[in-house]
Amino acid sequence: MSSARVRLRACASSFGWGACAAIGLASACANTSIIPDGTATSAAGGSSASSTTKSTTTGGEGGSGGGTSSTTTGAGPCPSGVTCVSTFPFTDERDTSADGVSNIDVYDCATTDESGAEIYYRIDIPSDGFLSVAVYDGDGVDIDVHILTDLDPAAPKGATCVDRGDTQAKADVKAGHAWVVADSWANATQAFPGAYKIDIGFIPVVTGDCALETGSMPRVGDGGNSLAMPATGPVVMEAHLVTQAEPMPYPMTETEELTEHFALSQKATNMVLHRTQVWAPMEGGSFFGAGIGDPAAFPVVDEGWYVNMYWTAAARPPKGTRMILQKGDDLSRAVVVAAGYETGPGDLSSIGGTPEETHYYLGTEHHSVMKLGIATDQTLPLGPRRCK
Repeated sequence: MSSARVRLRACASSFGWGACAAIGLASACANTSIIPDGTATSAAGGSSASSTTKSTTTGGEGGSGGGTSSTTTGAGPCPSGVTCVSTFPFTDERDTSADGVSNIDVYDCATTDESGAEIYYRIDIPSDGFLSVAVYDGDGVDIDVHILTDLDPAAPKGATCVDRGDTQAKADVKAGHAWVVADSWANATQAFPGAYKIDIGFIPVVTGDCALETGSMPRVGDGGNSLAMPATGPVVMEAHLVTQAEPMPYPMTETEELTEHFALSQKATNMVLHRTQVWAPMEGGSFFGAGIGDPAAFPVVDEGWYVNMYWTAAARPPKGTRMILQKGDDLSRAVVVAAGYETGPGDLSSIGGTPEETHYYLGTEHHSVMKLGIATDQTLPLGPRRCK
């Protein structure tokens, strides 16, 4: 690292921050981020309109067994007995005991007995990306979800299953069609069909450059031993933060208004999963889920993909600064995240933190090792990215 270090200024117009020239200049604006050495649809964005269907009867586009269906121009007609999905996030409320057929008993991605009735969804995929599915059922009902790369609805089999789950499933998918099957689990004596709700999300994943700035990040309590950037180390699973879309009064418990927040995040990010993390603790603030400053300055999509570090107040980058998190054992798998909204975690053995949406896409957990740095290109859309 060069001894003649200069400050990377947070408001650099070359980074899209709209104020002053930055890299290589020792003077400029007030905030700093690090001390350096020398498409079409936004992946973050929910640009597709959301869609909801609700049906407990047969019929709908595609024939008996399907609810209301939507089709994409050029995708071909929707097959009979299939619900076709082309807008995201998509929600459907159905009942396998009323609408389902029983053709697939087992899938090659698991040995689970799925001999109860199932319902088929064809997903029209506009580009390579990430497909995620979550299912919700009630007492005495057990609906599992399966993602398949191919399916013949006239002779359905579970031979192309790539992921399945009791509550959720996910997969990287190619442009074209993928299939989701909501199937009723069975034990040795009976099946458990019934009513359920399913959410389906799709996020385009762009392949491109993931260049990172080099330098150092001063952190609270580091004794002057700033963290070299980009950094590699454990990243924690962070709690949720209140955004500009949450109405006042703000939460006074760790779970108050959390269900509404989950719905907002799903719609804004198109990331579907069973969210389980609670609001960030109050920690001296006036409400749970408080970040830095007024929630009115915190977009929902940024909260879905935020990152924090234990940066000093002087080093904290401006809100919305693009950083990139890369999976430690697969650096091609990455998420463009938004910095500057929160500080932490206080344990300097971790390099930073990010919410469950980021972890879910990356396939990581609390304290998984990742690589983190400030993106050279500050115009990158937030959300999943494939680094070349």
